[in-house]
Amino acid sequence: MSVELFDGEGRPVVSVDSLALRPVDPAQLGHGGSHGIDDALFRLEWTASGAAQEPAGNPATGRRPVQVGADPAGSGSALERTPAEPYADFAALADSLPGDGTGGPDAIVFLYTDPDGADDDDTYGIDAMHTAAHRALGTVQAWLSDERFGTARLTVVTRGAVTTDPDEGPADPAYAPVWGLLRTAQTENPGRFALIDMDDDERSAIALPAALASGEPQLALRTGQFLVPRLTRAVNRADTLTPPVAAPGTPWRLDAATQGTLEGLTLVANESASAPLGPGEIRVAVRAAGLNFRDVVFTLGLLPGDGSLGIEGSGVITEVGPAVTGLKAGDRIMGMLPDAFGPLTVVDHRLVVRIPDHWSFEEAAAIPIVYGTAYYALVELAGIRPGETLLLHAAAGGVGLAALQLARHLGAEVYGTASPGKWDALRAAGLDGGHIASSRTLDFEPQFLAATGGRGVDVVLDCLAREFVDASLRLQPHGGRFIEMGKTDIREPQEVAAAHPGVEYQAFDLVTVAQEDPDLFRRMLTEIVELFERGALRHSPIRTWDVRRAPEAFRFLSQAQNIGKIVLTMPPMWNPEGTVLITGGTGTLGVLFARHVVREYGVRHLLLVSRRARVRTSPPSTAASEP
Repeated sequence: MSVELFDGEGRPVVSVDSLALRPVDPAQLGHGGSHGIDDALFRLEWTASGAAQEPAGNPATGRRPVQVGADPAGSGSALERTPAEPYADFAALADSLPGDGTGGPDAIVFLYTDPDGADDDDTYGIDAMHTAAHRALGTVQAWLSDERFGTARLTVVTRGAVTTDPDEGPADPAYAPVWGLLRTAQTENPGRFALIDMDDDERSAIALPAALASGEPQLALRTGQFLVPRLTRAVNRADTLTPPVAAPGTPWRLDAATQGTLEGLTLVANESASAPLGPGEIRVAVRAAGLNFRDVVFTLGLLPGDGSLGIEGSGVITEVGPAVTGLKAGDRIMGMLPDAFGPLTVVDHRLVVRIPDHWSFEEAAAIPIVYGTAYYALVELAGIRPGETLLLHAAAGGVGLAALQLARHLGAEVYGTASPGKWDALRAAGLDGGHIASSRTLDFEPQFLAATGGRGVDVVLDCLAREFVDASLRLQPHGGRFIEMGKTDIREPQEVAAAHPGVEYQAFDLVTVAQEDPDLFRRMLTEIVELFERGALRHSPIRTWDVRRAPEAFRFLSQAQNIGKIVLTMPPMWNPEGTVLITGGTGTLGVLFARHVVREYGVRHLLLVSRRARVRTSPPSTAASEP
């Protein structure tokens, strides 16, 4: 057998004089080890690419571009450097062509979301997606159906439709489906379409003429830089965790299999999450979970007693047990969730509250522990009053930023410590230089003692240890309330009172508080949500990791690199009772994928769609039964 491959322009790319095929035992394919598998995996990556800065036209066709339709974002002004002739629509462009229909110019169509025309009721952008897709389809059909444009190229420009950073989502998800549609048009009509996605940076608008002349079929402009999609080898992260192989749909959770090191983190089966519900219990499909220092301390073996990882999160109720009131399946909730680092958990319904409609799951997962801790410490224990002073350690962390907001709302004057690299975050939160000190040295003691005229502070909210606790206690020379939320240096209240007369020392753990008095916890969480809704509190900075990259997130928190809250997101579980829609499902890859989801995830209902009626390989109905 000989093989010859050609590109979209008909130019030869690969020539194979002789190709011999031999049967291979499938078992042999696994003998190469993980290195062989990793070497075979690729991913799409947007890489930087250079381009001409002052193009005279489109090098692919030699034509100057024209603009069809209005540019709602004003980027068309940059096209004056090309220049691009404006036309109201395709009909106006067609009328301008010679009578024989030859010489059609390359056209540019801008497809942007109109913020002023957004529908407030379109919460998830579904209507906007439909509108964008229909508009793009109509544009493509009009272009292809007119023979006068038969040799010309259409460039479609979007804004924020493409994700070029794997840690970020598209700025305008409504236009993300447009790229999928137009990629199909590119495949079926080589050379007829090009795609450019822009950001809001003015430099990208200036670079647009060069992008149009680049000849790239797909290109993204970010801060004026050219990014092009390329297949690169997918590097397998050594610390990426894999869910356990079990029956389809079996829940799992993050576990510290070997305490004393962060390398012992693993994902294990969690049968209890699917056990029958007891009175007052609800089952929750977890979408996001907050990572806390308690999780790190427990993993390192520094927290006495038994326990598990993951204590807070957000998700959707999938089932309610007997005696549950005020909640139902389908409700979006947040709260104290045991085994939260997994896709499914069971919890006492008194430990959760509903999530406001305009909050994301990540925002909600960052609330219960940090804001609950701040509220319990400052309101329930310290009873802080207007005009009092508060010393807040680790003020740039999750609890710190929450307590800073709450204390200022309550009328207190706040002094905060943090590592110098995080001082900008405290300044942004409203503290001036005289109220900020380092958490790495003991200099905060004389600095804040002088700032208060020797009076010291009324309340200390502490999470440090050893000599830092001693220095903080000395900042209460006339007594006060010392609230300890740390886990590594718990002291006896009587000993503290003897050494520091007038100081009331209280240590607490919010998890224990919630377990002993769930009604109190729910009341506090409800009041916290009300403070957010009134604008008294705002969400702190959030950084997210997929739970399968938990070791990396745990290391980040253990090194105190975070500002605000770290949240782990959960990959969605396959619902065996749901329906899986596979586009291109009647082709070879579609049927193979159908077989895979049936075998590996227990999917029972498949919807295979394709524009082609015939099935290229074995019928989809046999996907579950074939070997």
